[in-house]
This record gives sequence, structure tokens and C-alpha cells, in this order.
Amino acid sequence: MTNARTIGIIGAFAGVTVALCAFAVASTYAVRGLRLDLTEDRLYSLSPAVVPLVQRLDEPVKLDFYYSAEAAQGMPQIQSYANRVREFLQEVAQASKGRITLRVIDPAPFSEAQDEARAAGIAPLRLDGSGKELMLGLVAKNSVDQAEAMPFLDPNKEPFLEYDVMRLVQSIGKLKKPTIGLLSSLPLAGGGVNPADPRQPAEPWQIYLQLKQLYQVKDIATTDSALPEGLDALVIVHPRELSTDLLRSIDSYALKGGRILAFLDPHCEAQPSEDRFSGGSGDKSSDLGPLTRAWGIEWTRSKVVADSTYAQRVRVRSQGPVQVMDYLIWLALREDALAKDDPSTGRLSQVNSQTMGAIDIRESNKAAVKPLIESSAESMRLDGVRIQFFPDPEGLMRDFKPEGKRNVLAVRVQGPIEAAYDEAGNPTIAPPESSKPVMLAPDGSEIPAAPGKGPFQDPAPVAPTTAAPAPAQPSPAPEQAPTGPASASNPPSPAKAPRTGAGNIVIVADADLLSDQNWIEQQRMGNLVLGSRVMADNGAFVLNVLEMFTGDEALLNLRARGKYQRPYDRVEEIRKAAEKQYLDRERELQNQIRQSEARLTELQAQKTPENQLILSPEQEAEVVKLEEQTLAARKELRSVQFNLRREYEGLGTRLMLVNVVAWPLVVAGLAAIMLARRSHLHRSTKKA
Repeated sequence: MTNARTIGIIGAFAGVTVALCAFAVASTYAVRGLRLDLTEDRLYSLSPAVVPLVQRLDEPVKLDFYYSAEAAQGMPQIQSYANRVREFLQEVAQASKGRITLRVIDPAPFSEAQDEARAAGIAPLRLDGSGKELMLGLVAKNSVDQAEAMPFLDPNKEPFLEYDVMRLVQSIGKLKKPTIGLLSSLPLAGGGVNPADPRQPAEPWQIYLQLKQLYQVKDIATTDSALPEGLDALVIVHPRELSTDLLRSIDSYALKGGRILAFLDPHCEAQPSEDRFSGGSGDKSSDLGPLTRAWGIEWTRSKVVADSTYAQRVRVRSQGPVQVMDYLIWLALREDALAKDDPSTGRLSQVNSQTMGAIDIRESNKAAVKPLIESSAESMRLDGVRIQFFPDPEGLMRDFKPEGKRNVLAVRVQGPIEAAYDEAGNPTIAPPESSKPVMLAPDGSEIPAAPGKGPFQDPAPVAPTTAAPAPAQPSPAPEQAPTGPASASNPPSPAKAPRTGAGNIVIVADADLLSDQNWIEQQRMGNLVLGSRVMADNGAFVLNVLEMFTGDEALLNLRARGKYQRPYDRVEEIRKAAEKQYLDRERELQNQIRQSEARLTELQAQKTPENQLILSPEQEAEVVKLEEQTLAARKELRSVQFNLRREYEGLGTRLMLVNVVAWPLVVAGLAAIMLARRSHLHRSTKKA
């Protein structure tokens, strides 16, 4: 009996072992790749757009993934990320149904694979002084051996992995790229003065390089008279001194359904100060004349939006030490400032900007004008003249008075729009008076506009007897009739209805957001560029809009597969309140010190000529009092700063304890209660 029981136990154990082995084999081959992704935003699943994108490639694509497995030993972050990349590339290759093939290559030291990787553009990362190198990069090739590489796959850019790989695949696997026109008064293509090294020309902006990679870009000069033919979309960046003919060409392009992405600016900090537009006046604004009003918005180029909610932190040196404070006109626009129901902004996390303007939506327009980016209600509009020469972050904060309403910073215009020019070439609507730029001299005095040098004037000669400044709206060529609002001498023509068309336009009230410093930073090792670190979604916003415009929606859902920046709102509120208290008290103490110093100067003036080097008892007492006040002021300032840091760090500690300790205890407690209840029910049922 005992032997039979022993044999039965051994048989059962053997059966379980065989079953487990069979399950392991089946899971290896039969259900390979089957996963359950429960992460937010489905970070470990292919986006729905990947499959159609890879299956409709014009060219088959070969992917070579280089990974130094031996060099990555002891680096768990690199190892886990390399496995993540390899698994993702395998899924992409499988979904492509043969359009994409993958090779995983280990470039061992002194091997042919290492030489091949270096020739393809993979950047080796030196790990120590012994010459140990790590390679983690990707190369894509098509059937004609055209190749592009991602030199180094940065683990910090994991949220952009899917988009970066798919963009690389599409750039190699597509034979025909959409054509966009680029009209800009800024040196996007580089070649201008490099502020970091005047001996070297400025490098192209990263947004320009990305556009060149994805599109056929036709550069349009601001002096051209017409747009080129065959454009799938038009990008306008900081337009200044455009001729009437070019404005009319843009108007005609918009009426025919042309897609336009325009970046206007009330004060473009990226505009070189030595160029011919500023002329020492400090005016760095841009406009599109009557076009914006015809498209359904009012653009005031003399106003800048200040916002305490989205203000960026900057270092400022005032009379004392360097301080870190909010700069109200440099904005870090987070998710609640971005339209979540629009494909161009719905998946973005943050857009950084500098000196943004405000857009007002006209009530009379027929098109649907939808805000894409808005400020918070804790914002106000400032006169641009305050920041033309010497910005004062502390002064802006001191004079800041929120208006209690949100300002529109970017819009999408879709639907019926009117022509800005009639068939004779005359403007049908003039810009408002408030859109005229105010030009200031360094001493703060206003400079009248020079004749014939308005922001939208044709460079036609002006008669010597004419002394009136040029109007802000575009003027016609000399052979055309005068333009402007209807009047007794210039009545409107009631016979012809205004021309209309279907608009598809996005207008952004800032051009600085395209500048590299606002959204991307290159990672270098000497002269070798390892890659770029994305700080904000400015570039993703631009490419999202253009992908919608050019009809290629495949990449639209491949942006930022996770929320890589999650600020603690409560912590930010505490910091802002404490900082305001600190600044207010600091100003009070500094005023006390200045009053004491003024009193000391007054007592010094009361000395007699015989005792210029001897302090009187009153002066000695005043000096002692001044020193005591200064020491007390510095002590109190340190105390305020210490309390600010202690409260800030204390809240962080409490949040950590809640996340790491409290919630696991709650879950464990609930599990214990459920287990105890189930056990009690089981015993009750057994007794019954």
C-alpha cells in the first residue's frame, strides 16, 4: 500500500514536470510575442499607425541594430534599454510582412563589424580610460544602398523611440517626399553670425534639418514676388518687409486650399540684432498685413503675454547675488495649455516659448477658428516696448497684475475665408491701428517710421517732397490705385462680392519656439555629435501640423509614447507662494538698507572741514545701526530661503512615503481582509 502511494506521488510529480516542460515549449514557439500591456499610453505596444506605414513603403528597408553586449555588462539601464529596442525592432519587422528586415550585430572590439559600424556613422561611447567602447545605434538602408543612421540611441529618449525609428524608416523607404515652401526672415539654414564662436558660421537650426530630412524644402526669399508652384504646404517664419506681390501670392495660395503654418512674433529674440530690420530701434516684430484679418483673427504685434503659471525659471543677477526666479514672458506651456482634442497638440507634453504674442478671434469670420495653445488665466498683456532693450524679470514680476482670462497663443483656421486683396490687387481690409509697430531709440524715445520703409512696403522710390511716414498696411505698386479703408475719396466697389476660399491655416504667436535653445540640445563628445536631447515638444508640434497638411497621417500617433515630464502642481504652488513672500520681504529689507545708507550720507555731509576723517558719535551710531540692519536682513533672507527649501523637500518626502509605503500597506491590508473573509466563508460553508 505504501509502495503504491509512493509510486503514485512520483508519477504525479513526473506528470506535473512534463506538463510544465510542455507549457514552456508551447509558450516559446506557439505563443511567442503574446503580451498583455497594462501600462498607461500602452508604452510597450506598437501604435496603430505603424502597421500601415511599414506595409506601404516604396522601398524595402534593411535595419542594422548595433549593440555592444559585452561592453554593456554591469550597466543595467543600457542592457534593459537595448533589449527594449531589439524587441521593438523585431515587432516592426514582423508587422511589415517582409518590407523590413532586421540584423542584430555585436560590434566586438577589433572586428569587421566594429569597422562597419563606424563607417555607417554609429558613435562609439568611451566608458573608461582603458579604451572600452559602447555602441548602441541603428542604421537604415534601402535597395540602392542609401543609408541614414541614428548614431546613439539615448535611453533618456525612450518616449520618442517609436517615432524616431519610424521617421528613419520612412525617410529611407519613401521615394517621393512632400514639397513644402519655407519663407523666413530668420537664418534657419545657418550661415549667419555664430554668437558662440564668431569665427565659425552659425549651424542650421534643428527644425530646418528635420524638415530637410522629411520633405523637399523650397526656400523662398522675403524679396521674392511670388510663391513657387507645386507646394504641398507653406511654412512662414517671422515675415518682415514682404512685398505686396508676395502677400497677394500667399493670399491666392490660401484661397485655393493651400495649407499654411505661420509663425508671427511681437518680439523675436532669435532675430539677429545686427540685421537690417532692427536698425537700432529695438523693433523685432512681424506681421502678415491684411492677411490675418481676412483669415479671421486680429493680430496685435505690439503686445506680449506674461503668465505666472507657465513662467520659466531663469537666473538673474541684480544688485545682490544671483537669484533664480520666474521670467513671466518666457513660457513653458504644459499639457493644460494645449488643445487635447486636436491631433497636432493632443499628445504633446510641453512647448517652450519666448515673448509670445496674443491672438484675438474675430466674431465676423465664417471659418472655424480653434485655439490650439492658450495661456492660463493668471496672465496679462504687456506693451512690447518694455522688453525691447533691457528686460527686467524682477520688475515684470513686481508689476504683474493678472487679467483673469486666458489669451490665445496659437489657432487653427478651417473653413471659408475671404480674400485679403481684390482682383485689382487692392487690400479688402486694412490692419487695425494697434498693429503698427512702435519703434524706440536706446534712450526710450519713439522713432517715426522712415518713408517707404514700413514693414510691408514695396521698395519703391519716394518723392523728395513726401515726408509722411509709410502706412502699416501694404501699399500697392505705383501704377495701382490707392489702398486703405473706404472713404469719400476711396469708396468701396459694391458691384463685386469678395472672393472666398477654403482655408486650412495654423497661426502661432511666436517664432522663437523654433530656436534650438527652446526645445533641443545636442549631446557632444568633442567634435562628435552623439545625438540630441529633446527638452520640449516644439519640433513635434511643427511636424505634427505638417504631417496633417501633407496628408501623411501615419506618423501622427507616434509622438512621445509617454508623459516624460510630470510636474508636481502642489509643489509648484508652494514654491511660487514662498518665493513671492521671499521677494516681497527682500524688497522691504533692501529699502531699509538704502534708507540707512542715505542717512549716513546725510550725516557725512554735516562734517566740519577740520574733522573730515573723524566720525561723530551720531555717525558712529548710525554705522552700527546700519551694520546691524544689514546682518539682520541677511539672516532673515537666509531663514526665508531655508524655510522654502525645507517645505519643498518636506512635501517631496511625504509624497515619497505615500507612494512607496502607504499605498503598498493599503493594498496588503485589503488583500488580508479579503483572504480572511474568504477563509471565514469557507469555514462557515464547511460547518454547514
